[in-house]
Amino acid sequence: MSRERFSITFMSGPLDGKTMEWTVPSTTKPFVLPIGRAEGSAIHIGYDSQVSRIHANVIYAIVDDLFFLEDLGSRNGTHLGQVRIPQNERVPLIIGELFRIGRTWLRIDPETVEYEDDFDDIPF
Repeated sequence: MSRERFSITFMSGPLDGKTMEWTVPSTTKPFVLPIGRAEGSAIHIGYDSQVSRIHANVIYAIVDDLFFLEDLGSRNGTHLGQVRIPQNERVPLIIGELFRIGRTWLRIDPETVEYEDDFDDIPF
């Protein structure tokens, strides 16, 4: 079962704590988020000189409800945890796992559960 929304949070740098959220389109095609210094990147990291203009992609395989991280031949590498992933390769990305683009750490956030405020039924 695929999700309707997901978010990615900056875990370091001047945008530390900033969360970006996306609505997943109604399609079976993978949802691709380009990351880089280039204007117009879905995840724009313009302040980090170690980030290539077109550095990497986060890919959400909607049908399988799986995420992937793909390096696009970047000079300084794309890291999953402390491990540099091979250039031009796609690796599975687990929700909550930290990944690094240049010097910037990011994380796909776990889904948050919203609770209804239904305290009227509780006897006090």
